[in-house]
Parts: sequence; C-alpha cells; structure tokens
Amino acid sequence: MGIIKLIIIVLIVWLGISLWRKFRKPTEHNISQPSTNKMLSCSTCKTHIPENEAIIQNGKVFCSKECL
Repeated sequence: MGIIKLIIIVLIVWLGISLWRKFRKPTEHNISQPSTNKMLSCSTCKTHIPENEAIIQNGKVFCSKECL
C-alpha cells in the first residue's frame, strides 16, 4: 500500500508543476520575437530563401552563385 501512496503523491506533484508552468504569466524571455525577414523565391530554381541570404542582381532574386 505504501508504494501506491508514493506513486499518487508523485503524480499529484507532477500535475501541479505542469499546471503551474502552463498558466504562469509569460516573461519577456519566454516570448519569441517575430521574424522580420521575408522569404523570397529564387528566379532560377524557385527555392524559398530568407531575404538576408538572397543574392539580388538586376531585380532578380537568386539563392546561390550556381543559380546566378
């Protein structure tokens, strides 16, 4: 009977901790910042890449030097 009480206590503590984590007030470091980088499509292979990684030449977008 002692092991059953121990298992029940452990389950109650686990449930309490889970609920506390779920409903606690989120802090700044828990909130992810939205990405401001938009995705662009390569003019050659149509692969989508972040704008900051794209190669833009003559108004066209390329994902790599090979596609350029």
